[in-house]
Amino acid sequence: MRLEPKVALVTGASRGLGLALARSLAGRGWSLVIDARGEQALELARAELAARTRVVALPGDVADPRHARALVEAARELGGLDLLVNNASGLGPSPQPALADYPLEALEQVYRVNVFAPLRLIQLALPVLRPGARLLNVTSDAAVEGYAGWGGYGSSKAALEQLSRVLAAEHPELRVYWVDPGDMNTRMQQEAFPGEDVSDRPPPEASVPGLLELIEGDWPSGRYKAREVGQRPSRVREFRFAVTVRDFDGVLRLLREGLGLEVAQEWDNGGRGVLLNLEKATLELFDEPQAEWVDRLEAGERVSGPVRLALEVERLEEAARALQEAGAQVVKPPVLTPWGDHNQRLRAPGGLQITLYEAGKTEEPVS
Repeated sequence: MRLEPKVALVTGASRGLGLALARSLAGRGWSLVIDARGEQALELARAELAARTRVVALPGDVADPRHARALVEAARELGGLDLLVNNASGLGPSPQPALADYPLEALEQVYRVNVFAPLRLIQLALPVLRPGARLLNVTSDAAVEGYAGWGGYGSSKAALEQLSRVLAAEHPELRVYWVDPGDMNTRMQQEAFPGEDVSDRPPPEASVPGLLELIEGDWPSGRYKAREVGQRPSRVREFRFAVTVRDFDGVLRLLREGLGLEVAQEWDNGGRGVLLNLEKATLELFDEPQAEWVDRLEAGERVSGPVRLALEVERLEEAARALQEAGAQVVKPPVLTPWGDHNQRLRAPGGLQITLYEAGKTEEPVS
């Protein structure tokens, strides 16, 4: 059991979201390495946080390679790194110009701060990351939406998101999060909307619980909105329906040649398995009376076991003919369901029951 405190490196932690998160981490006993460009504001933050935990505060620009190395070295001296939060960001010119008029030297600086600096810190930090470490890159809805006047900042955050996505694929042993904190009442928000009253925006503290849920929870790598994390169960990202069959080759031939399904992955570990691509998957749950009702409608009697495949097709007759040519047997001719679909039940090699259905048919049943 590890007894030493966890260590977090949080950039841009003298105010706004960075300071709000650092306060919460300090309250949980984390040791902190923090930075900001303004020495006075950073010292005020350090003094506040040092009353609760161990803090190393280094003023500097995250885009400066020497400063980045100093931050990671400070984390190394604390014993390693459990969390890297790339929060520091550059907005660019304010008011923000349209892309047609955007000074390229200013855009280059935005990318230095918002893209190159986070990646540099990650590259430097990888050797000092402890097992189970998290990388959290703060992004924006401007990374995925095309807001006029946000081309510089938004495109830099889009680049950061893609870097995060690739890092998650390259480092499955880590948790990599790119998180949209939402609109906040911060200095950057005010700079983005000069002359407007931004006091109606939520404070940065409103986004911290979602960040803590990602930092301390068991969420998979991915993109999240901070204020939605923990508000609902995690969505299923992929649905796999696992079916065991007696005639593996016969069913595989039927699905590949009869329905044109593509094999995405194959296994041979003394037994055989394949992963077949489907465009859409849903899960139907029936109780026994409902299963019997459907069986009697489609097959005339109760014939299916606990698993039956139901596949929507564009042209029922053609799909059924292709399945038969690939080895399926017709259980019953097509029927028109009470909800207006045409359904036909077939039996795959080995006995697996398959329902083909063409949605929205209104003519009389073919029987």
